[in-house]
Amino acid sequence: MFKKWLTGIMLVLAVAAAVMIFCLSAQSADESHLTSINVTELMLRIFVPDYPNLPREEQRRLMDVYEAITRKIAHALEFMVFGACLFLALHGLRARPAPLWTMVGGVFYACTDEAHQMLVDGRGPALLDVGIDSGGVVVGLLLGLLLLKIFHYFWPARET
Repeated sequence: MFKKWLTGIMLVLAVAAAVMIFCLSAQSADESHLTSINVTELMLRIFVPDYPNLPREEQRRLMDVYEAITRKIAHALEFMVFGACLFLALHGLRARPAPLWTMVGGVFYACTDEAHQMLVDGRGPALLDVGIDSGGVVVGLLLGLLLLKIFHYFWPARET
């Protein structure tokens, strides 16, 4: 049996992930772009040898290529965390079938997230992002299933 306190934690984390996604989607296009640039630059400094010493044109070229990738990875990771936490919370609440409800909830939230961006200055919806977000939910669901298997392996249900 999944512990009640763990269900509560997963529910709080799922709500926190949803709020984080909402707040990031509420950023204007300029704010969102700046966030992406900052994260991308950090990643380039970590993974590209001698990035700070490259010619400015080469730095710009790398930034142009990897910023779009960073944005899409961020979409997937946000929804992966949301999907994993939502699945584990639904499992603990005994919502059956939890995987189905996780997918329904995750895809629905991905759609509302894109709709929300229509109301934000300079932003708009993208069908590709709904697909990426939904893929993140699937990966999160699989991660949640794996964590559940690990949990049950180490803390098997007691027979009464």
